[in-house]
Amino acid sequence: MKLQVILFFSLIYVVSTAEADDREKTVCGSIQEPFLFWLWSSAAPNPDKNRALVSPLIEQTQFTTSDNKILRGYKYKSHYREEKIVPPKGYVLMALGNAMIADQIITSLKYLASNGYDVYIFDYRGYGNSEGKRRINAIIEDYKEIITFLNSKYDKRFLYGVSLGGAVIMNAIGSGAEYDSAIIDSSPSRFSDYGCPETIDPVNNLPHDASKIFIITGKKDQVLGSDMTSPLRIEAQQRGARVLDGDDFSHPYMDRDLIAHKARTKLILDFFTQAPDRFE
Repeated sequence: MKLQVILFFSLIYVVSTAEADDREKTVCGSIQEPFLFWLWSSAAPNPDKNRALVSPLIEQTQFTTSDNKILRGYKYKSHYREEKIVPPKGYVLMALGNAMIADQIITSLKYLASNGYDVYIFDYRGYGNSEGKRRINAIIEDYKEIITFLNSKYDKRFLYGVSLGGAVIMNAIGSGAEYDSAIIDSSPSRFSDYGCPETIDPVNNLPHDASKIFIITGKKDQVLGSDMTSPLRIEAQQRGARVLDGDDFSHPYMDRDLIAHKARTKLILDFFTQAPDRFE
């Protein structure tokens, strides 16, 4: 009888916890999704703020989600080349790849901050210094909330997602998130091939008018092959997006030479900085 009581209250605890953490439910398989996120996150480096805080223009920041998880990251303050802080023209929110953390990447985004934009980057929940469980549904919901929050503070709203991050941004756009320009760099077209619901497939979240989106892929990408990235690029082009399948591009931050990396960042900067002319 005592054992039955223990089991009963254990079941109540499990059910109530599942309801409280509904955002963190698995949608791509109860075993597969947690395992894959564990595998991906284990490939990321350990957090180290000393990698990020190399300039007074970079500061730690955080965002508390509606389910009370703290997401930690960094803000690169808007400035010009002499490193004088200036009022931002807008923001750029970057969503990372699945083996990246914020302190690893923030310094490389100087080219955006030095052109007058506040640049934000966060560790996904369960990654780096952020709280919570690593779940795709939760990550998507987090970024929808972050975008809504940043939109309330800035006039110009730019979204930049690489690899998994591009899929997260596409889902935010598909949910109706407001934005002025979005760059999706080397992201998978579909998750449903791997047991996820079709509703989160990036290709199924393209807006009818995709003219504010720039899709980048690379012919030398050895992480996500053309069969995974090209359906999104092709469909986006048919809906008016700008697209590029770079001859010399590998996966983001894995370009084999500096020339290719600089060409990529110039494309990104140009697309964002031309946004006022395109959309005002």
